[in-house]
Amino acid sequence: MWIKICGIRDPDTACMVADLGATALGLNFYERSPRSIDIAAARQIQTAIGSREVTLVGLFVNHSLADVITTCHELSLNMIQLHGEETPEFLAELVQQIPELVIIKAIRTSEPDLGFLKSYLETCNQVGKRPDHILLDAYSPIAYGGTGHLAPWKMIREKYQYLDWPSLILAGGLTPENVAESISAVQPFGVDTASGVEDQPGVKNLSRVKAFIKQAKSEENPSLNPL
Repeated sequence: MWIKICGIRDPDTACMVADLGATALGLNFYERSPRSIDIAAARQIQTAIGSREVTLVGLFVNHSLADVITTCHELSLNMIQLHGEETPEFLAELVQQIPELVIIKAIRTSEPDLGFLKSYLETCNQVGKRPDHILLDAYSPIAYGGTGHLAPWKMIREKYQYLDWPSLILAGGLTPENVAESISAVQPFGVDTASGVEDQPGVKNLSRVKAFIKQAKSEENPSLNPL
């Protein structure tokens, strides 16, 4: 089970979360978020992580192409998460500049189906670049993520085209108490949490991180994952 703990803000927390078994750490560059960090702080985290086998994922929300490229180059990031209204054309332009970049595209869903995602991926096919992973999050009119709202698990399980679409990462209100249930219900490739393991925005509770990772790994079933 691919497990990302998002909104890491300091080197000590990064190292401890990595040592607890997280697959990836999310570095949030969206300035309006309480979990936001700058490149200097991200570089300190990167240095502290050292040789630990954990992936650093840069999170961007409606940043310019130049900003994303600059940050990726400065930090040697090979995976990013686009959590805004980035178009398929934006993805295509991005991989022209950084061909090896792995892209997670976050989609906030409140619709009764995944029609928007289907249309988005069809356009991606037309412009020549699909996301490597799709992260489905709960929709909120006031925030781009980290709200603690649950995504519609049943609808996702019924409507997501697991064999034809990019591998699915589930987010939205996941906690140590419900992550095992969510994996059983949705069968995603991976899970992502921020607020579900925090004492307050940007402050991780390591006991909850440990419990989240343990519960997520207890439900992994590789035979149902699309990769």
